[in-house]
Amino acid sequence: MFYDVTAPFNYTYATLQERALGGVEATVLRVAHALSCYHDVYIAQRGRLVLENQFAQGVHYVSLVTANQLHPDVVVLLRQSNWLERIGELFPAAQHYFWMHNLPPKNLSASLPALVKYGYEIIAVSQFHRKEIENRLRPWYSKFSRYRQASTPVSVIYNPIEDELVPDTNITWNPQQMISLCAPYKGLTMTLDLFDKVLALFPQTQLLVCYPYGELDKSMLAKNVQVLGMIAYYQMIQYVRSSFCVFYPQTSRVETFGLIYAQSNAVGTPVLAHDFGAASEVLNNPEQLVDGRDVKSVLDKLTAWHLARPIVSAKHAFRLSQVTQSWLQLLAPEGQNQ
Repeated sequence: MFYDVTAPFNYTYATLQERALGGVEATVLRVAHALSCYHDVYIAQRGRLVLENQFAQGVHYVSLVTANQLHPDVVVLLRQSNWLERIGELFPAAQHYFWMHNLPPKNLSASLPALVKYGYEIIAVSQFHRKEIENRLRPWYSKFSRYRQASTPVSVIYNPIEDELVPDTNITWNPQQMISLCAPYKGLTMTLDLFDKVLALFPQTQLLVCYPYGELDKSMLAKNVQVLGMIAYYQMIQYVRSSFCVFYPQTSRVETFGLIYAQSNAVGTPVLAHDFGAASEVLNNPEQLVDGRDVKSVLDKLTAWHLARPIVSAKHAFRLSQVTQSWLQLLAPEGQNQ
């Protein structure tokens, strides 16, 4: 059972085709539906009422009230470390996993007693993410202690992209169109400031802005910026396919995985990204990395790309079929291989 205490609204697999959805929720849906071929899978969501419980396309979607009355073999808590103790109490016989997704909080070591008490294993979404988690699990004073601190295991399972997500030779990309899928809290202001510098060199360039939640403040938008609004996943992918590149050189917030990195490369669209977080791990061509703090480097990179746009593709490890196998191995009873 996947336990989502921060669900922004009720979502099912159909939501992927109906409206904008965040990367975490989209990832949970893809993994849950892939695993439903092998296991009985539930997604418990905050905000869902008991009367709204449903079974759709092989997965049970239930309220937290309903979930708390179940006796699952496995519970995967999403993101919220302040629920670790509660989940352990609610499901004492279950195997516990903590699928973190976001950067670990600075005080993650304070959760170590609950993690150890209930036998949690943490799931990171990249090697970069794993290192950050392991560093935060160590109390600041541990370096001064001669005693070995109790810890909890951290595994890496990448966020998946569909096996069928590939370039479409029927779509021609527009050399004067870039797209940003950067949320306001992920450096959108910085991205727009850099785009203003791009316009001085390439005045015909248009930047499409897509954000899955809420409306953007139009007053912050520069010339040649078009807001796509909260569009569904398949629409977003079509815009990515037709764009010269994904413009994402912000330096204010790292990606622990960066689903848009993997999705864009899968359809053959390069991503101009600052070299930090999981960018170098997920993007399959180092030509996509740039120092976002150096405006000249950003402009030089775009100039070079207009002469020879880099060829990119998805890494095989991110395909849903591969990620599903990683989950099956994680969930397999000890001593068994899936």
